[in-house]
Amino acid sequence: MALLSPKVIAQVNARSTGEVGVMSWEWILRADGQVCYRLAKVDGRRERNAWTPVTRLPAAELDAIRGDQTKAAAALDAIVRQHGHRR
Repeated sequence: MALLSPKVIAQVNARSTGEVGVMSWEWILRADGQVCYRLAKVDGRRERNAWTPVTRLPAAELDAIRGDQTKAAAALDAIVRQHGHRR
């Protein structure tokens, strides 16, 4: 029996260009504070990759953004940029 994923409270899409081609990445922030990413597309072709955990937000930071989707997206965007991706 598969477990349901925790609710996603923010999502950011990022793109990068490399030797392989143009890659699109999906980043999510879950309600439990877990931040994950996956490769979504390579040169426009959809990829089926599993989510890779990156970090977990501290409880105090998560409480500060939980009710505000704009703040949650901004916090996730900052994490994405720290990992070298741009929107």
